[in-house]
Amino acid sequence: MTEPTIRELKKEDLWNGFLTSLDSLREASNIDKAKADEIFEKINSNKDYIIAVAEVDGKIVGSTTLLIEQKFIHDGGLVGHIEDVVVDKKFQGQKIGEKIMKFLLEKSQNRGCYKTILDCTDDVKPFYEKLGFKVIANEMRYDHI
Repeated sequence: MTEPTIRELKKEDLWNGFLTSLDSLREASNIDKAKADEIFEKINSNKDYIIAVAEVDGKIVGSTTLLIEQKFIHDGGLVGHIEDVVVDKKFQGQKIGEKIMKFLLEKSQNRGCYKTILDCTDDVKPFYEKLGFKVIANEMRYDHI
């Protein structure tokens, strides 16, 4: 396998594997092109919203999102929130998810975040613990739909 390139999402990535890779989480590749372009422009205009992708042989095979939140506590400190960690099933087990996560953890640290947090299911806890995450609390969720 060619070594993956880890970088930030570009608009042309949307239809080059990015949306298809998200299908592993929830169907995304059927989104209207104009809507996808609109979402990309909104996300891309926000410096506190970073989507990292893994590119292998010119195709996007995984991605992860980092949202940076400013707090009133910790003297206006910043917290990184990791969301939507995904690697195409054909490329899992090749440390691509680990590389994307390390890329975003470095971005979070370089932006001055005092912590980076995420929610996950029990079956993937070992993956995150290997990266240095610790179990601290329970996730709670309220569905509006």
